[in-house]
Amino acid sequence: MLEGFFSPWHLLILVLVALIVFGIPLLIVFLLARWLDKRLQSRPGVRVSIVGVVIGGITDVVSSSLLAIPGVIYVIVKYHLLHAPNGPAAIASSIHSSAWLYGLQLTIGLACSVLGGYVAAWIAKHDELLNGLLSSFLCTAIGIYSVFSGKDSQSVIVQISLLLASPAFAFLGGYLRQTQKRMGRTPGIMGPSPEVH
Repeated sequence: MLEGFFSPWHLLILVLVALIVFGIPLLIVFLLARWLDKRLQSRPGVRVSIVGVVIGGITDVVSSSLLAIPGVIYVIVKYHLLHAPNGPAAIASSIHSSAWLYGLQLTIGLACSVLGGYVAAWIAKHDELLNGLLSSFLCTAIGIYSVFSGKDSQSVIVQISLLLASPAFAFLGGYLRQTQKRMGRTPGIMGPSPEVH
């Protein structure tokens, strides 16, 4: 009965509804954060945008959690884990045992780290690389907790590798924003030079 309910179309609709329900308030938070950050930018010599870094970190964790929901639902339905006695552990081991599901999970997580770094750099409007890198603080803190708590089923080497990957991909998000900003200022790259009529 549940397998027909969780067809790919239903999962796509679930993702779109989640993006709308959470995306609109998140957009409002972004706009409020930019407004607040403009007020705090008047202090000279400040390189780190606290608002940008915090919003970027929250964007990383929340977006990766939201985008992982359809995969978790797929695993629950495919492997009949709805009433499994060890619930979350069974879901995690099912995801880790499938190469494509694990690859999808990693791709989503790392892409969301890039998104978080980009958002932090976008809100900061300066020192994009630094603010993008620092946006990985929340993901890194969760990773450190996971390593020291021993609750993750992966080896410590894999956990540490993933712990290092999050700041690297957040830095990439800051780099993408910095590159986009430069391309917008350089005449001739994004269109005709302002002097050409």
